[in-house]
Amino acid sequence: MDELSSLELLSLECKFKEHLNFAQAIDRVSPINIQRLTPELIVPAARLLASSMRDNPLHRRVFGGNETQLARLLTTTFARLLRRQFESGLVLGAFDGTTLVGVAAMVPPGQCQLPFQEKLGMLAILAREGLLWRLPNIYRWLRIWAHHDPTTDHWHLGPAAVARERQGEGIGTALMRAICNELDQRQVVGYLETDKQMNVSLYRRGGFEVIAERPILGVTNWFMLRQPRPQCVQDLARFTVRG
Repeated sequence: MDELSSLELLSLECKFKEHLNFAQAIDRVSPINIQRLTPELIVPAARLLASSMRDNPLHRRVFGGNETQLARLLTTTFARLLRRQFESGLVLGAFDGTTLVGVAAMVPPGQCQLPFQEKLGMLAILAREGLLWRLPNIYRWLRIWAHHDPTTDHWHLGPAAVARERQGEGIGTALMRAICNELDQRQVVGYLETDKQMNVSLYRRGGFEVIAERPILGVTNWFMLRQPRPQCVQDLARFTVRG
């Protein structure tokens, strides 16, 4: 085996420290169980996502500020989206005992963009809410997101959220660690978008880096990419945390 250069060793050391700090942060939070979501929890998960994300700046800019209507629209939309992700990707739930307190989903390469039939379903949801007139803004939003979507293979993260009343307790960090572990085990690239600057630091702690920043309808969006950790870094971090 060829010897590693000093630059490669330094890079591995930096990645190990990041991984270790992220893992140690989990040990300081209350015990939260992360597991795959089961089908009967899709609707409760959709309600959690809608409640937590109804005040996202981009959602308000695109759909308006009627919270009751927005919560109803997002619940229906997320339930439909989660069913598709449940079949083709990975949907994780964070549980405190038996209570669902967080959700994070991601889909594999080739599943980022909705197929035509799903887009028709979304149109029906908008029609029921009397929001078809907002289609031009929705089109601008999704066109920009699609433009930034990496052309290389990647797993696409989202939606992801923690129950509104449980935010700030480290649950989002626990979910992010579980997602990053999945990415590392599969040795695949992760990608996401966010319209909240406070989320950028959380994702950075998990190894995501901002690759682009762009306003959409006047709302700043951050586009972030994560390379998988080398297996040796994962093994060393696990050994150190356990020891």
